Amino acid sequence: MITIKNLSKTIRGNKILDNLNLQLKGITGIIGPNGAGKSTLMRIIASVEKGDKGSEIIFDKTNNEQIRIGYLPQNFSIYPNLTVYEVLKLLATLKGNFDSAHIEHLIELLNLDNYKNKKMKELSGGTHRRVGIAQALLNKPNYLIIDEPTAGLDIIECIKLRNILLTISEKVEDIIISSHLPEDIEYICNHIVVIEKGQKRFEGSLSEMIQRSENLSYEATIELNDLQKLNAIGEIVKIDKISNRLVKVKFITRKPIADHQLYKPVQPGFLGSYVSLLKGEVVL
Repeated sequence: MITIKNLSKTIRGNKILDNLNLQLKGITGIIGPNGAGKSTLMRIIASVEKGDKGSEIIFDKTNNEQIRIGYLPQNFSIYPNLTVYEVLKLLATLKGNFDSAHIEHLIELLNLDNYKNKKMKELSGGTHRRVGIAQALLNKPNYLIIDEPTAGLDIIECIKLRNILLTISEKVEDIIISSHLPEDIEYICNHIVVIEKGQKRFEGSLSEMIQRSENLSYEATIELNDLQKLNAIGEIVKIDKISNRLVKVKFITRKPIADHQLYKPVQPGFLGSYVSLLKGEVVL
């Protein structure tokens, strides 16, 4: 577990993070809109940056092992003319933990066998990201921190990478992932933190998050021309076209609706709950 106390970060007079208190455990997903402060928070947890005076990051280890942090930033672009193996060997040497057997293990774990002799500039986005995760695991970390793991990837690469992260979760104490994509968080995380404008909006499990907005999610079949009328009622999260004239709409409201004939209550799901937190009034 990683305990965060009174974490703030001010850059050139702007408050990027505002008094965050969190307990990150298991596979934690940190989600929020662009500009919420996620990447800054990840860099501070990874010890790349420091918080303001009075901020605390406490790594609560389950044993007496030394704290080892693996970190993959959102933008990982390195040595384009070196091969995958050469990059991993160089980074391991620079970190003082070169182990050829461990590098070969990581290449196998991340499904990089067919790419280890290819230059970095020749790789697809998904393969490039997998190399990034491999380098984060070079020091056999007990805490793995990954900023936007599926940034720029297609759907197939996203699914592959999410499955790999689930496999890796069995080998480290905690994984911290930040993303602006609800699918990333819902698929692999058992602990969720929602931040917006540097402040915590929610922390807890997926089921707890959904429960908070249980009576605020509705479904209705309406005419296509009436879509804009829903904007006065709530936030649309899904639209399914039924015909050229009709659509089925799922939306989130700020407060319960009495008319259950026109608007049918439904389970909000993760996306609906996330939208409800960002558009609602309650900070949890």
